[in-house]
Amino acid sequence: MTKFNKTNLGLLLVSFILISAPVFGQRFAGGFKAGLNFSTLKGPSETDSSGSEVEENKTNTGFHIGAAFRMELTEVFGLRAELLYSQKGTTYNYDGNSWWVFYPSAGNPIYSTGIRQEAISVTNTYIDIPLMAYARIGRIEVSGGVNASVLLGSRGTGDLTYRGQSLSGANIESFDVALDYNYFSDKYGEANTLEEHKRTIGGNTVGIPKNIGAYYFGVDNGEKLYQRLDFGLNAGLSFYLSHTLFLGFRLNYGLTDITNGEQDIARAQLAADRSFILRTQDHDRNFSLQASIGFNL
Repeated sequence: MTKFNKTNLGLLLVSFILISAPVFGQRFAGGFKAGLNFSTLKGPSETDSSGSEVEENKTNTGFHIGAAFRMELTEVFGLRAELLYSQKGTTYNYDGNSWWVFYPSAGNPIYSTGIRQEAISVTNTYIDIPLMAYARIGRIEVSGGVNASVLLGSRGTGDLTYRGQSLSGANIESFDVALDYNYFSDKYGEANTLEEHKRTIGGNTVGIPKNIGAYYFGVDNGEKLYQRLDFGLNAGLSFYLSHTLFLGFRLNYGLTDITNGEQDIARAQLAADRSFILRTQDHDRNFSLQASIGFNL
């Protein structure tokens, strides 16, 4: 689906809501909901030179809270809109062949290959605006529609272990690095501490920061990893405990690539000229399941 068509789909649903109001003349109602998000990213996994997958995205837990609005067209059918503060993201793991670039105090960078083990929990905070049609029969309500999202903030925390050899054959002992990422404010080449691991590689002493930012290894182009806007589809099922109180479950599947290929760097290997390989053809989409409790006025 192209960007043009996705925009038109959202506008079509909004137009339908506005046109339907005077036609059906039914009442508007408000409400509130809160709950948990179980989220991950769906996309191709990176592979090493042997074709083995070396990364995976697992479920991350966040929360959502916000207001809900509904327009009852009949006793069964209606339209629903929401405004939610919503945490999504992923638990990212990498385990396999990789690379590291060391920067001595003098001289050229030292390139190496080795084994990287990385685990990081990513939390992306959005304003979600779901627009849906619903049908309610007795205590059960089913719904479906579209969802527009604006990214407010993006953080990641975790740790990394690396060991390997320089291209000249010098052994590199294992070291650990803490990952403390702010994907919007971190700068190119930035470390978050003055504390360093010291290693001697081929007669050169190098310092390895013990805590690094999101773009310590990055492309100096001013781009950020996560895109500001997302668009997707929703499908939900709610069970009413009373006339107003309900338990809700909703599946959200993103249609847009939320990672910026100009800053999405392959971890498995470097290019032949030792530059970063950019994953511009990989599309990563939000995928989440919401569990909510809410009420309608």
